[in-house]
Amino acid sequence: MGEDLIVHGAEEIVSRLISFAFDEIGLLVGVKRDAQSLQASLNSIHATLQDAEEKQVKEKPIRVWLEELKQVAYDVEDVFDEIAYEQLRRSILINNKGCYYYISSSFITRFALRFQFAHRIKHINQRLADIDSRKRRFNLQPTDDQNNPAAAAAAAGIDRETTSFVDDSDVVGREDDKENIVRMLINQHITSVVGIYGLGGLGKTTLAQLAYNDDAVLNHFHSRFWICVSDHFDTTSLFTQILEQIPDTTKPQSSTKQVLENALKEQLKGKKFLLVLDDVWTEQQEKWEDFAPPLKKFGAAGSKIIVTCRSQNVVMTVAGADQDSRYELKGLSKDDCWTLIQQRAFRPGGLTWNPEQIGKEISNKCKGVPLAAKMLGSLLQAKKEEWEWLAVQNAEIWNLPNLDVGENRIMEVLKLSYDDLSPALKSCFSYCAIFPKDYWISRELLIKLWMAQGLLGTTSSTIEESDMEDKGKAYFNRLYSKSFFQEAKMDKFGEVSRCKMHDHVQDLAQFICEYECQIMGENNKNSVDLSKCRHASLISQTLVETLKVAKKVRTIICFEGTLLMTRASTFFNFTLLRVLDLSHSECCNFPFSSHCKLKHLRYLDLSYTNIKSLPSWVTWLYNLQTLKLIKCGKLTELPEDLMNLKKLRHLHIDEYRKWKKMPQAIGELHQLQTLPIFVACEEYAGRGITALKNLNNLGGTLDIHCLCRVKEASLAKGANILSEKRNLRELRLHWDRPSSVGDEGDDSLVLEERPSVGDEGVSEERSCIGGGDGDDIPVLEVLRPHTNLQRLSIKGFGGVKFPGWVSSGSDLPNLVKMKLNNCNHCEHIPSFGGLHRLKKLELRSMAKLKEWLEGDGVMFPCLEELSIEDCPNLIKTTEHLFPSLKSLALENVGGMGVVSITSSLTSLTSLTITKCKDLEYLQEGLLSNNSQLNVVLISNCPILKAFEEEASTADEILPNRFLCELVIDESGISYARKGILRISKCPNLESIGKGFLSSLVFLESFQVDGRFQVVNLNVSSFHELEVSPTCELHIDGCP
Repeated sequence: MGEDLIVHGAEEIVSRLISFAFDEIGLLVGVKRDAQSLQASLNSIHATLQDAEEKQVKEKPIRVWLEELKQVAYDVEDVFDEIAYEQLRRSILINNKGCYYYISSSFITRFALRFQFAHRIKHINQRLADIDSRKRRFNLQPTDDQNNPAAAAAAAGIDRETTSFVDDSDVVGREDDKENIVRMLINQHITSVVGIYGLGGLGKTTLAQLAYNDDAVLNHFHSRFWICVSDHFDTTSLFTQILEQIPDTTKPQSSTKQVLENALKEQLKGKKFLLVLDDVWTEQQEKWEDFAPPLKKFGAAGSKIIVTCRSQNVVMTVAGADQDSRYELKGLSKDDCWTLIQQRAFRPGGLTWNPEQIGKEISNKCKGVPLAAKMLGSLLQAKKEEWEWLAVQNAEIWNLPNLDVGENRIMEVLKLSYDDLSPALKSCFSYCAIFPKDYWISRELLIKLWMAQGLLGTTSSTIEESDMEDKGKAYFNRLYSKSFFQEAKMDKFGEVSRCKMHDHVQDLAQFICEYECQIMGENNKNSVDLSKCRHASLISQTLVETLKVAKKVRTIICFEGTLLMTRASTFFNFTLLRVLDLSHSECCNFPFSSHCKLKHLRYLDLSYTNIKSLPSWVTWLYNLQTLKLIKCGKLTELPEDLMNLKKLRHLHIDEYRKWKKMPQAIGELHQLQTLPIFVACEEYAGRGITALKNLNNLGGTLDIHCLCRVKEASLAKGANILSEKRNLRELRLHWDRPSSVGDEGDDSLVLEERPSVGDEGVSEERSCIGGGDGDDIPVLEVLRPHTNLQRLSIKGFGGVKFPGWVSSGSDLPNLVKMKLNNCNHCEHIPSFGGLHRLKKLELRSMAKLKEWLEGDGVMFPCLEELSIEDCPNLIKTTEHLFPSLKSLALENVGGMGVVSITSSLTSLTSLTITKCKDLEYLQEGLLSNNSQLNVVLISNCPILKAFEEEASTADEILPNRFLCELVIDESGISYARKGILRISKCPNLESIGKGFLSSLVFLESFQVDGRFQVVNLNVSSFHELEVSPTCELHIDGCP
């Protein structure tokens, strides 16, 4: 692509700087005139940056000028950030210890700091003034976007209208390719290795996925495994990943190749398996010969390995000279490319002109590469005018030499899409260069990293911060809609949780950030120039000492599996760090120095480490926005001065049992948005439940534990504890009494002595349990959430009835999931019929529950999943109408309750009935009325006598063409393969109706075994049933 992208991000960082309050900063350090001069220089330079970034492609002196400007801009940002830190530190000290203490103890220090800042600003001002004067040599013209709404929107990274996500399952033009690959996999006579190769971006991975999930392939192989290999082909690692994908497999004690081979032999012996090795790069024959032969030896005949790669040499390495093993993926037709472009380019509203002629001309430039077509379609999505499409068609980039050679065409299409981004989006995209290839990028993580680098808003404490997370989501969605991200995975709320970047897109990001972003590993740790490095990610075994020359590094991320051979104190040398991620590393002992050098730090992740306590300097990280402490098993207490972190927005903790109490005055962290766990205490030192009242920015999921400690008297100030938290999506309330240990085994009360609080006059001794059952109802009453809540779980509630809001359609209009667990005093549950959006309902361990009654004609229009477990006394329910119910699971429920619940069901796809000890019969027509059923499991129902009444004629039963798994046994641990009906260990089962059997149109095997009293099965008429002509009949041990 040449060197036209050698300088990026100058416009974005200068835009951030001009938003600072220069006058206030000047007054703080006594250099008002220099601060104003600095602001004037930045404004003057910023006006010409758009012209400069366009001209740098052909004029190297401008590229040099932009690079120098960018480095100075970084220095300006560092100085301003330090000034803001000192200002924040001063306000916190005054708040904590009083103004007199601050003035008397820090006069000399403050004077020295002002002198230092003033000197640095004067020096930077001189450098910037020189850069400003030199821009005149290049005849740079200012641009005025104020009168251009479209340009202003682009500069802000805003779409002209909301863009919905593209469905990556829409594959065009690969039907024949898929059938060919499936045929190669199923044909026993074709080689055991299938190599798919072709140009990057053609869709080799997509083709492999289509074949991998094809129904014929699913039925043909016993086991399937998918591994993304990339450029690291290691036999031990690959064997480990295969074993990890085998269900219920114990991880070997040793990771040596021999031990892993033995484990694989045990798991794969005699089984026909399919293994996909995606994105293989190695051409070393010895590596393949070390990996493949054991697998071919262990698996049954017909086992296959798919390898996707770009080079035919790789295919020859893995499959030799066998032509039948190779599949070269060709480009799409021009029409298919145009179809892909249309999928992404056209949105509701349409165009006022016919784009087909121009669009087909643009599609010709894709050269059959789907990735190029997707990127161009996404590029055209925001362009509604004909002249905008013509500008893409006639772009100068198409006239560059060697464009049709190799993969240059794809990279130039990507560059065209990159150039179309706003400055803010360009910086956000280029930061993604820190991620290795094929890495699953968490949206939540990426937004926090962008925020820590100031890419989502000002870093100055003098400017009111907007909702940076919302802006980050908008930026992420914009990049996703433009196909810079792909393979999105959704979370339980229906939002993208993680994604990947295509190799070519990753190459583009790393090319753009050639010097600024470095991925450090064994392959390059000695060959990288780190003097200009701003962001570093560490993979494999890495010596952090190699980063010492990177004096200005702002990001250090250790990816999982990284072994840091260094002392934790080494990181104190990187004083400009904004992001420090040491998760999964062996760094566990930090210096407890009272002097904090990491003043700029905004993101600190110590998850999955053996850290025992947080050093005191953590509470001096006044700029900290994110603190992650997940799976820190030895960490049992948070610092008491955590309230000093006024900018903290995300505190990630887990495993509530280990937290004795919350930090004091946690309710003063008003910017907090993430707090997954809150452990309730009595109301002292700001630790009680009312501390949540002022945390109205909390969102996502909130688990409140140990509510049994909360007494009714402590709730006088508790009004609206949760009702103002409009961003809260999921709420879980736990009472955690010693007696409330449920079936999941996840409830146990954390017992501790409350420390004396001296002047507050609170006794050291207290009841470990706190409030009694009588307190539970008022406690739950004041915990009414905001109407935006989508998921609610209540566990261990001791009241005899629930407050009205729990089932109110007006209080919970958006609720989609409700779970009640271990509410042992309740004989009745609320009427949930008013929750019209409810999709999933779970009732567990409610021993006294006898009735579930709804009003006449109440319907659950959206309910899809219903699970009732350990409610043995539930015998009476209203005949509810569940028109959308797909999954029903009943365990240890009264027999009459089972019959009542299963009446009138017609839409089930999955039915599970277990441990219903007094269930004698099932509702007539239960299976036949639910024609979409594909899984039925009935187990441990010892007095069940009739599975279905005998129909007068087989024609009265609606054939069930979807049933693929039906298991009726005692243990509940046997699972039938598709097309098999297995009935075992139901000693009192007497009747299997012909009508029921006739509904199993695609049954392949019918097995009855084990001490049966089946008297109503006419074996002679079995062959008359509408089952598969190859169906096998096995009857054993049924005298």
